[in-house]
Amino acid sequence: MTTAGQTMDVTGAPRLETGAVPTSFAPLFDALPVPALMREADGRLRGNRRFLDRYGSTDAFPVDLADTAPGSEREVTATSISGDSRDLLVRVGGPPWIATVEDVTDQRHTARGLALATEKLEEAYHTAKLGYWEYGIRSGDLMLSDAGLAVLGHDRDRFTGGFDALLGILHPDDRPRFGNMLESVVDNPQRVYVEYRVHDRDDRVRYVSSSCAPRLDGDGRLTHLFGVMLDSTERAEAAAQLEAAKQRLEEAYRTGHLGYWEYGIHSGTLVWNREAFDIYGQDAGRFEPTFDNLLGILHPDDRMSFGNMLESVIGNSRRVYVEYRVIDPVGEVRYVSSSCAPRFDLDGRLTHLFGVMLDTTERARAADALRAAKDRVEQAYRELQAAQDSLVQTEKMASLGQLVAGVAHEVNGPVGVALTTASHLLSRAEDVKRQFAANALTRSALAGFLEVAQEAGQLLVGNTERIAALVHMFKQVAADQTGDERRTFYLREYTEDVLLSLHTQIGSSGHRVELACPEALQLESFPGAFARVLTHLVRNSLTHAFRAEQSGRIVIDIHADGDDWIEVVHSDDGQGILDADLPRIFDPFFTTARHAGCVGLGLHIAYNLATQTLGGQLSVRNNPGQGAVFILRVPRQAPDLG
Repeated sequence: MTTAGQTMDVTGAPRLETGAVPTSFAPLFDALPVPALMREADGRLRGNRRFLDRYGSTDAFPVDLADTAPGSEREVTATSISGDSRDLLVRVGGPPWIATVEDVTDQRHTARGLALATEKLEEAYHTAKLGYWEYGIRSGDLMLSDAGLAVLGHDRDRFTGGFDALLGILHPDDRPRFGNMLESVVDNPQRVYVEYRVHDRDDRVRYVSSSCAPRLDGDGRLTHLFGVMLDSTERAEAAAQLEAAKQRLEEAYRTGHLGYWEYGIHSGTLVWNREAFDIYGQDAGRFEPTFDNLLGILHPDDRMSFGNMLESVIGNSRRVYVEYRVIDPVGEVRYVSSSCAPRFDLDGRLTHLFGVMLDTTERARAADALRAAKDRVEQAYRELQAAQDSLVQTEKMASLGQLVAGVAHEVNGPVGVALTTASHLLSRAEDVKRQFAANALTRSALAGFLEVAQEAGQLLVGNTERIAALVHMFKQVAADQTGDERRTFYLREYTEDVLLSLHTQIGSSGHRVELACPEALQLESFPGAFARVLTHLVRNSLTHAFRAEQSGRIVIDIHADGDDWIEVVHSDDGQGILDADLPRIFDPFFTTARHAGCVGLGLHIAYNLATQTLGGQLSVRNNPGQGAVFILRVPRQAPDLG
């Protein structure tokens, strides 16, 4: 029990309100199991036995420590009896004034180390662009760091739904893998690594590498899952590209039957791949790939060049190409093309020679066959050119024949009239002669004869002039169609002459041809080639454009196209050309009327004349509901024939 004016301290001993320490209190103070300090009446500090054992004396403690108010704490630094600097926590009680001294050095070191480690860890996260997440097993809360959000490519609002929101952005094929990872950590608490894919806010696929670890409470119960993640998209894409490149390279080796070898400069080891054995014609189970064995199968004449190649690579450290021959086990000579390159270590020292090789035996044989085939092709080309020249000449003669037939038909009319007129005039002249001989010629008879003679003379002159014009046209058009003379001519007049030469064919077909062309339009070109192109276009329409019962119409519209070009639009109102046939219409020997004896060269010849001789263009299209349209564009001045 305590008397009036006394209270109990933490040890249970009575303390005086004045702060004075009773004399009887000293043994109890020394017996305290923890280091402690007591303020004596003169204000000095006294340490108990446990304090003195650890710190020796109170001299190293701050002088003002005795002024610390009861009920407060203070941290001080003092030197232990072993000379170590220690961090101490002083808790003051009283009155009377008694303080316990707790050594917190290890706790402070641990706290500072933890803070430093945390700071370094955060810096590492930031530097490595690592994100992390934590999931509470019981609470269901999901925490994501800012870096983690950046890795996933989403804003924080996307994950208000917690863990389900994280599952929602996973690639569908990776959700089972992610779930298995979580189950593995929950069932067997240990760290697990996994890579999965997510869809970011723009729905692009990102690759994420992640580790997941359990977090346990003090009783060893699982409370949280903690994961660290890294955006590995670039690495995954690069790895995929590298793997694809490796596969393509291996496939190239297999497909191209490429072999490779590697020779160690210091070890003397020689390594081949499977294709190399096939290239050299050696059995992989019997032939050992050593350098001496390789030299043994080389053609004797090529051993020196092979050695020179190796010396060049070693001496100059650059890639060298060489072709050599080897002799396979059955004595057959094989040709091998190879490139050899140096390989260096990290210090730039030459360590290996690497070569890629290809069996070029078949290529050499193919080259011989190609040369022979080239000779045959050149011979065939010469024969084709001769045949082409023959076809052109035949075509010219055919055009001339058609021209002769047309002109003959036109000449028959005036010749018949002239012949009839001359016969009639001769008959009347004989009658007048008989009457004159018999002195029976009357004035009226003579007047009648003179009138008949005048009319006959007019008829003879007119028809003779017509015949002369036809013959002149025939000579001119015939000379143009059989030659390559270049001259200036009027397009309307010349086109009319060409159509006149086709008068017989046009008239017998029942179709009509209309020409629209300015009188003064001139062309400095090759009239023969121009005539043959027009002739082929007209004949093509007459043969293919119209149905049997149709009376067709062909329009040839010739007009200037700017200052340098002339455009000839040849159109008909026939049945047109099938769309599938349009791309082939100018191909040689293409025809849709082979049953009618057509060869399929007319439009091909017209196209060649238009593009090569006239220096122009010839195209075709369908005019919807109005047949086919051929457009010939030629320069006003044709290029010189080289």
